[in-house]
Amino acid sequence: MTPDTFWKFFLKAFGLYLTWQTLIIIPSFFSALIYVNSTPDKSDWLPTISVTVLIILIFISVLRFCIFKSEWVIEKLSLTKGFADEKIDINIHRSSLLSIAIIVLGGLMLADGLPLLIFNIFDYIQHNSSYDSFSKNRYSPYIISNLVKVIIGYFMIADSRLIINFIERKRKKAVINEESE
Repeated sequence: MTPDTFWKFFLKAFGLYLTWQTLIIIPSFFSALIYVNSTPDKSDWLPTISVTVLIILIFISVLRFCIFKSEWVIEKLSLTKGFADEKIDINIHRSSLLSIAIIVLGGLMLADGLPLLIFNIFDYIQHNSSYDSFSKNRYSPYIISNLVKVIIGYFMIADSRLIINFIERKRKKAVINEESE
């Protein structure tokens, strides 16, 4: 493994970790949107929505650069500068390393999301004495986001090869486009 390969792996794993953390932030976005809709004063609407959209765009761009344009990030930040181009002998293929990272992150996501999902469902049932609709209950965004985290975590564990093939296909397409230019 060369330093370049290490940084590519690190950036892709960081991008997957950010994807996981994005799912944790989703309930906060829903809460902000619910707050804006519930206040009679609509002067808070524009700043809240614009900051929310800005944060989403930043996350999407960081994810795109970490997962799909890691070579560009390594080049622009000069991450391999100062390292000898020595090979570190680790006899593991890049896709196997990505597979391990995806399975570990999926397991963490599943282990983090499942207890929170059960806890939020319990709170939803416990505080739903007025039989409000699901959309009016304050635990609904948390239930949805934790359910999504559990499903994605399970998917990352069960179908890690599908995710790796997607990342590799994008990488190969970027390499082909770079060579044709």
